[in-house]
Amino acid sequence: MAEPILERDLQELKDLEVACKAGEEAAQQAFFFRVSDLAKGVTKWQWVIHGETLVYRQRVIRWLVRAGRYVQARRFAMCGRGDVGLIGDTEGSVRIRPMGCGARFCPRCSRRYGRRFLSRVAAHLSSKPHGELTHMVLTQRVQPDETLKGARERLGKAWKVMYRELRRVGMVSGLATYHVTPSSVKGWHFHCHLVLELASGVTMESVWERLDDCWFRALKDGESQRKPLFVRKLVDEGKALDGLAGERQMEFWDESKDEVEVVLQYVLRDILQGVEGWIGKMQTDDQCEAFAEALSGAKLHRLYGVWRKRLDAEAQDEAERSVEAATTASPLVSQKPCATVWHVIGGMDVVLWWASQGMAESVEVVRRLLGRSSNRGLVASRLWMLVKGFAS
Repeated sequence: MAEPILERDLQELKDLEVACKAGEEAAQQAFFFRVSDLAKGVTKWQWVIHGETLVYRQRVIRWLVRAGRYVQARRFAMCGRGDVGLIGDTEGSVRIRPMGCGARFCPRCSRRYGRRFLSRVAAHLSSKPHGELTHMVLTQRVQPDETLKGARERLGKAWKVMYRELRRVGMVSGLATYHVTPSSVKGWHFHCHLVLELASGVTMESVWERLDDCWFRALKDGESQRKPLFVRKLVDEGKALDGLAGERQMEFWDESKDEVEVVLQYVLRDILQGVEGWIGKMQTDDQCEAFAEALSGAKLHRLYGVWRKRLDAEAQDEAERSVEAATTASPLVSQKPCATVWHVIGGMDVVLWWASQGMAESVEVVRRLLGRSSNRGLVASRLWMLVKGFAS
């Protein structure tokens, strides 16, 4: 386990940040080495939440320091070290109070950014009947040596055309998630995944040909470049999907028992899992920096139609997150009478250490996390691997 970061270490970094902003070259060099060493000393919990992304994170830190974004560089290097484990007094209840960096290009924080979109869609689908639900992929031809900004703008123009056609054929709601990976021909594969809800009585089978033609026209490619528009039906028109309402922490999620809900749940979580899966394809400093710079201000998720409206179920989720944040001040917090009372166990790296030593409370935190988690999740599967190492 990496050495703990003490308050004096943080204060020294913050003092260096002030000197860096004042233009002191010696301070800038000292800050760079300190924050780089901090990122290299990845803790067990940071490995669980960030995965095998150390090289990427080092490259991004260099870019942040060169850009004069010293505070964000420190927070990016520290992301996850302040996470705290909590146990509730109700059966199986467990939470992680995150201390992240908030960057959209962060392997961990990008997942948390996607969580609120998943929560809103789940709130709608679990509260009322829905139309046919479909997964669609809008992809475009990779252009060699095109910049990431150029690829985004090109897809954006085609999407405006497609969006108008989707509304005409009966799209009620939509969740768009943009994915980006570098191409082997030095361009960028920038594309969009859509989960669509169609109006009652409308099926994708009946409108697919019309949408396929529209996307081909929007791309403005030659006939030789034409590829069929990818769609797959997820769920027929039907009643509310109650199993989606229980989502709380995206990194440790449990699967619905209903086969129909499992299919939709899998697609939603898969496309909202954050940027970690794309990072392994970044081979150079330039690719990592272009990726991080583009994502700094990019919106990788968008909601359309009815799903944009906030519902009471989502408001309840926000209330629970407020309780989670309030535990900073007190180890015992209750939102209201009869609500779950949360007890702070400690920082997650400390929890993992004491769990490996057999301390009961820490073992219980890990047990509850694994007990309610699907191993399809990247974070949960890595925690499983770590726990197996404890047992061996």
